[in-house]
Amino acid sequence: KAADRAAADERRAAAERAAERNAASLALIEEGHIPLAASERLASYGSATAGAGGEAFSSDLAVSEWSALARLGIRPVTQVMGSSVFHVGWQPTYYNVPTEVSVLSDAYNECRRLALGRLREEASACRADAVVGVRIEHGTHDWAAGAIEFIAVGTAVTLPAELAAPSRETVLSDLTGQEYALLCQAGMRPVGIAAQTSVHYVPASAQTQRAQSSMMASWANQELTDFSQGVYEAREKALASVTAQVRALGGDGIIGVQLGQSGRTHAVQRGFYESKDLEVTFHVMGTVIREDPSLAPAGPPATP
Repeated sequence: KAADRAAADERRAAAERAAERNAASLALIEEGHIPLAASERLASYGSATAGAGGEAFSSDLAVSEWSALARLGIRPVTQVMGSSVFHVGWQPTYYNVPTEVSVLSDAYNECRRLALGRLREEASACRADAVVGVRIEHGTHDWAAGAIEFIAVGTAVTLPAELAAPSRETVLSDLTGQEYALLCQAGMRPVGIAAQTSVHYVPASAQTQRAQSSMMASWANQELTDFSQGVYEAREKALASVTAQVRALGGDGIIGVQLGQSGRTHAVQRGFYESKDLEVTFHVMGTVIREDPSLAPAGPPATP
């Protein structure tokens, strides 16, 4: 019986410790950080590099990418990830004038910021200098209506001293291994990722309503100019923000820009007629670079 009581006490203590760790992890996530289990696992990598007898590395690098990076003395540490599931707040059903849907734009941008921030924190936890090949996936879930999710994944790497950022801050890049190596050899330094999403709502103009109406539709081909303009406005708003981020990072420009655009219509009753308004979403992301001629001669470490 004493043994049974001791076992029960141990189970209860273990459950309490697990609950405490879960609460601590939840508090960290609420502050924008990564949970305890992730930080503890990544800390075990320390300064281990491929072939150094430490932790075995993992990566999603292709052989050609690994080879290109290895020639510059860049070594993979481990795969890292950042994730955020974000609830989208209340928004009007429709607008009567073209406008940015700030509730949606802000939700996308904050969700992405949290995901990339946690990706960088995971890389810092294993003392990596950079993350290459960052890719972001976003979507929605049936089990969380009105929520969006961003997942950022990449390979954390260590850099030789001449390639590391002067600030020693972990640098994120969506460039492939070969692209990262070629950029450094050309005397350009990746300094971070710039990204922005803009969601615009475009109410159907009278012309577009007539084109949509089965009773008033014109038999001639015609451009829906208000919708075309809405796509341009969403793009310009996103690109303007990305340009500001490039300047804030001290970059000369941005390369490898990925553009994503999607649209959906909203049926709206206006007077006697039902029209279909357009909601267009524009995503922009790329790697910010800065000229640094000192990198150009950088090559593989000298062999004794």
